[in-house]
Amino acid sequence: MMERVQISTKKLDLYYGSAHVLKDVTFDIYEKTVTAFIGPSGCGKSSYIRCINRMNDFIPSARVEGEIVIDGQNIYGPNVDVIDLRRNVGMVFQKPNPFPMSVYDNVAYGPRLHGVRGKEELDGIVKRSLMGAALWDEVKDKLSSPGTGLSGGQQQRLC
Repeated sequence: MMERVQISTKKLDLYYGSAHVLKDVTFDIYEKTVTAFIGPSGCGKSSYIRCINRMNDFIPSARVEGEIVIDGQNIYGPNVDVIDLRRNVGMVFQKPNPFPMSVYDNVAYGPRLHGVRGKEELDGIVKRSLMGAALWDEVKDKLSSPGTGLSGGQQQRLC
């Protein structure tokens, strides 16, 4: 049985200003498989991953050519809802990067984005999530404090 292609990259080029950081990248990632990007520092691993959910859109000098097709849709096509893309294609950064908001709001941000509005439900999600990250006991009295004020290890677990 042939595996289904989940992500297909074709002739992808990425530029940061005049720097050509990804050149003619073409390959497929199949569903229900694990794919690892391995290489030396600076070879473009993170730059490619940023292309998958269009995080490079936030960099004014970035320019992408070619295509990345996820589940049959070119994510660089004109009718792509980038917000919806990012709801479905998450990214875990190498370094913790909490939002500039409270510990509580850092955890509640995703559920709110998906329509959860009730305080009681959000409180439960926040508590369960922080417990699952072995962070609840350390921050339960600091939920209104900025997430950026936590230690590096705590920020990693928060994110």
